[in-house]
Amino acid sequence: MPNCLMCNRALPPCLTLKQIFSFHPHESPIICEKCRQTFRWIEKETACPGCSRPQKASTICMDCEKWQARLPSEYVSHEAFFYYDAALKEWLQRYKFQGDTRFAQIMSATIQTFLKKSPDAVVVPIPVSEASYAKRGFNQCEELLRIASLPYENWLINISFEKKQSEKKRQERLKTAQPFQLAPTFNKDITSVILFDDVYTTGRTLMHAKHVFAEAGVKRITSFSIGR
Repeated sequence: MPNCLMCNRALPPCLTLKQIFSFHPHESPIICEKCRQTFRWIEKETACPGCSRPQKASTICMDCEKWQARLPSEYVSHEAFFYYDAALKEWLQRYKFQGDTRFAQIMSATIQTFLKKSPDAVVVPIPVSEASYAKRGFNQCEELLRIASLPYENWLINISFEKKQSEKKRQERLKTAQPFQLAPTFNKDITSVILFDDVYTTGRTLMHAKHVFAEAGVKRITSFSIGR
């Protein structure tokens, strides 16, 4: 009997009679229901429509107002799935920082369901710097898409030599210089791109990435993340 990836408790069998007699392969859960419920969904009805920031009313938050004042308003289009709280931080710690890529499977169904809404858009994961890749051995966003068996394009190159965003304070993040450039493989005929990052904090990283694609003539550029 397999164990839950999160808490290591034995996973009880959960096949229904319909599944048993369907004679089709059944994908067993990798975390228990108790652990799955620790991930708190952001309520879209009250979240900021620009960045999915959890709040009490579905109005543009102050951060998005500032972005709209500085950049084209269409840049401010982002959707996040879960609160960046203790449960998500633990998942990110074990997946991204400890390098246990099995934890990517936990988010596969959520990402697959979301991307079904935009079948014609090309998904582009936010790239990590060469230093981060050398240390970690993988790009956490790219790996999430690969594990979920979803197509994507590495059309961004991270040329930054600054310290990682996770090591910066808020004001430092907002002052980060443009770290991206287009890859030579970029398809100039593409009209719609969805950028993917693991966590949305200030929005600075995604705004830099959106600017690169906007300058290249891409008409629709949105983004999504696991946490906010």
